[in-house]
Parts: sequence; C-alpha cells; structure tokens
Amino acid sequence: MPDPDHYITLDIEYNASDEEIKQAFRRLVKKYHPDKNPGSEKEAEKQFKLIINAYRTLSNPESKNKYDVKLMSRQKKYDFLKKRRDNLQNRGKKDKAYLCQLILFELTHQNPQKAIEIYDKLVSESSHFSLDKYISDSDIRDCEFLLGEAYHKKGKLWEAARFYEKVLEREEKKAYFRGFTQEIKVMLKDVYIQFIVGAKTPEEITVNIKKLLTLGLSRNDIAQAYKKAAEAYYKLNDLNDAEKALENAFQLKPKLTGAKKIMKNLGVNLLI
Repeated sequence: MPDPDHYITLDIEYNASDEEIKQAFRRLVKKYHPDKNPGSEKEAEKQFKLIINAYRTLSNPESKNKYDVKLMSRQKKYDFLKKRRDNLQNRGKKDKAYLCQLILFELTHQNPQKAIEIYDKLVSESSHFSLDKYISDSDIRDCEFLLGEAYHKKGKLWEAARFYEKVLEREEKKAYFRGFTQEIKVMLKDVYIQFIVGAKTPEEITVNIKKLLTLGLSRNDIAQAYKKAAEAYYKLNDLNDAEKALENAFQLKPKLTGAKKIMKNLGVNLLI
C-alpha cells in the first residue's frame, strides 16, 4: 500500500505556505477529532493520526524538504512507468511483441490482473499464440512463472499448472536461475494437491499423484499427498484405491498424523 500524500491529507496545494499548512491542520483536527465523531470514532481516529503525522512533517522545514524530495522522486517514477506503459500499449497495436513486453511489465509492477487480461486477449485472437515468439529465453521464464502465480492466486489452477510445467521443463533443460526449480516445484505441488482434492474421477487422482512423484519431493510431502489421495478416492467411493494410497502414506511415514478420520472411514488400522 503506497504511503499517504501529506498534502492530500491536509487538503492543500503542493506550494502551500506555512500559514496555510497551519490553518488546514487546525481546521481538520477539529473536524476529525474522535470526540467530535460519535459512532465513527475508529475511522475518525485513523484520519486524525494521518493529519497529525502530515502536519508534523510539513510544519518542520527540514522534514518538509526531505519529504518533498521523496515525493518528487516518487512522482517521477510514476510518470516514467506511465510513459513506459503507454508506449508499450501504443506500439502493441501494430506489433504483438510489445504487448508481450507489456505483459511482463505489468507482472513485474504489481498489476497481474492487467497482464492476464492482455494474455487472454492474445490467446482468444489466436489459438496458436505463444510467448516464445516474442520474448527472450530468460525473460520468458519470469513471464511464465509470474503468469502461473497470477492464475494460481485467481484459482485458475489448470492455467497455473500449464505455466509452471513449461517453466520447469525449461529450467531442467538449462537452468537460468539458482534455486528457481525448487520454487516452481513447491507451486506445482500445491496445484497438484488441489487437483487431487477436487478430483471428479479416480483417474484424475491417479494422474496427479504420478505428477507429484516426478517432483522429487520429500518423503513427508509424498506421504501427505498420498493421504489426500486416500481421502479423495474415498469421496468417490473408490475404497480399494483409497486403502492402497493410505498404505503408501504410512509406508513412507509410519507416524503420519491427521489420518484418523480416513482410517476410521476405511475401517483400517495402519498406525505403527
């Protein structure tokens, strides 16, 4: 969340005089004092603190000068980013390469929703669209991983898995970033387990268990995945596969926790 603009807080111009700053402060502290706002004390107190902080900064020449320099720097950065975004958007009307650059730009500047919108539009216009044609090999890994994260957070797991898998394949062929492979595997583990939990058929569970096993996870992680698989098989009334999955879990981790309910449901006792 960006820092509050003290000038906006006090409702004054950026070239306000010392007297104007003081008058604005006096007017606003009266307006937002908690005692003057029964029923809205918390909101008033929050604004009251912002007003006091703004006045303390702007009423002191030294702190005001430092704040103005910081504010100018922030504005320059904002103007630069806006100019860069607008430039990529305009060029992207004629060349998709610039739209692909814009996707990465939005992803790296905390605007994943916009990145997804651009990517989805490109795919809708051409079913054969691929970022590979327009972005360098190193940049595409960042772009695909960040797109995977963006879709993951939105709950679009199939899209997330597709991007994570592509980046993992690239990294295993030729690693660009130290430790990146492990980070991708952690994300994929979460997606595959969600696929298992929400599976509609036993085959979906089996497929995603097999995918999990290719990630080189710890015995504990695999045991927990098998436990989730046992619960998912049980929900689909596939009792035979549920029991096999639970047996695999306990073979990997004899002191597996959190399995009492599924053990009771299956009528088995695998605790060692």
